[in-house]
Amino acid sequence: MSTFFSVQNFEDSQKAHRAAQSQFYPLLFPGCDLSFEDTTKLAHDLDYAIDCKIAVSNLALRLRAPLWFAVQERWRFDLDWISAGDITVTEWNLATGEPSELHKLGAHLLVYGFYDRKRGQVVCGAVVDVSRLLYAIALGSLSYKRQNRRDQSFLAFSLVALRECGAVIKTMRLADPMAA
Repeated sequence: MSTFFSVQNFEDSQKAHRAAQSQFYPLLFPGCDLSFEDTTKLAHDLDYAIDCKIAVSNLALRLRAPLWFAVQERWRFDLDWISAGDITVTEWNLATGEPSELHKLGAHLLVYGFYDRKRGQVVCGAVVDVSRLLYAIALGSLSYKRQNRRDQSFLAFSLVALRECGAVIKTMRLADPMAA
């Protein structure tokens, strides 16, 4: 038995990822040259929850090669959830009884954002340092709510709690979610 898979959500996530390359990531790494490697459906994604890798070059630093960031992206499409002020990470596959994203996270960064399907635009997002997130969970210093949806359980972390444990690197609002 496998996890529920929505082709529509996958396609929309791919659109959000492509939009983020020009709308979101340049704001995260201002003044840097960026290149992207999509790793969805490859071993990096399936085994380590890494959706893409970003090569970041800053000529002013005179490094001999780009710095690489492994990224787990989570795009939501229901803009009404922005006001919840939380980030969710799947924890367990209830259908198979196996660990999910939280226990596989090998990414450096977790990008959690909202994408407006109608406008083809990233509306807002947060960037979380995965090491700090996992460290705070391991120490029991980060509160969460466990919830189930379909065949997955997931943990919801408030942005306030993530900031308090030092896991939030940056939050960005790129557009008004209520604009037509």
